[in-house]
Amino acid sequence: MSAWLNLTKKELRLGLPAFLLPVIAFIVALGIAMYMGNRHGFVWEAVAGVAVFATGIQVFYLVYYLLHSLQSEKRKLHLWLHTPMSGTQLLLAKVVAGIVAMVATMMITGTTLLLAISFLETDIQIPWSNVLDVAVVGGIHLFLLALDFAVWFMFFWMIFLLFNRKLGTVFSFISTFVLFVITSALYGQFMETGLYDTLTMWGQMDISKLLTDLFINIDSNGGEIMTETGQITLYFGYYVFEGIVALLLFFASCWMLDRKVEV
Repeated sequence: MSAWLNLTKKELRLGLPAFLLPVIAFIVALGIAMYMGNRHGFVWEAVAGVAVFATGIQVFYLVYYLLHSLQSEKRKLHLWLHTPMSGTQLLLAKVVAGIVAMVATMMITGTTLLLAISFLETDIQIPWSNVLDVAVVGGIHLFLLALDFAVWFMFFWMIFLLFNRKLGTVFSFISTFVLFVITSALYGQFMETGLYDTLTMWGQMDISKLLTDLFINIDSNGGEIMTETGQITLYFGYYVFEGIVALLLFFASCWMLDRKVEV
């Protein structure tokens, strides 16, 4: 366990440039937004817009982080794999390091967004309890989606490494991309079937009240906002099914790294 923790700390150190780049870009974008906003009288609106964009785009953060990390390992693959640790431990260390970096980045962008909202000059008094509820639900879903994207990315990266042993970089990339498109299309077709509905559409959760309460509270404090929302239903079965798929893809990636990619 201590060896794996040391490996994770090493991954955090090696991933520091990947962590700093988005943070620096965010600070620069904030500076530009504040300068332009100050000239036109909407500083905090501009800051909020940049923070919303920076937070939302983090759905791709783990893919970006893992691309940086795995691309670095590709240059010295034999050194990375020359370890008694399994592929599961190697990849898990990278994922954990990426999650730590993502959480830290989300705290920076999310805190900036909340501060900007608090300084907005508006007649609408936004109830913070409802805002935080929506933020928590949205943040959890953003994180889960980012994790899902990351697992799919690792799976196809391992396939790319397998192809690369025989085809070279260019043809390996093309072959992997074609396989990704075909797989996505087939999975999309599967999602339209009754079998998929049977596997996922159970454990109904209605979150309409969460948004309705937010709109009603804003409206009661002076805003003219529609308070009627359609039913927004989530299914616990969807999370279970997609979680199982993600685990299968992760362990398939680990198996390929152990059995097929090792040099």
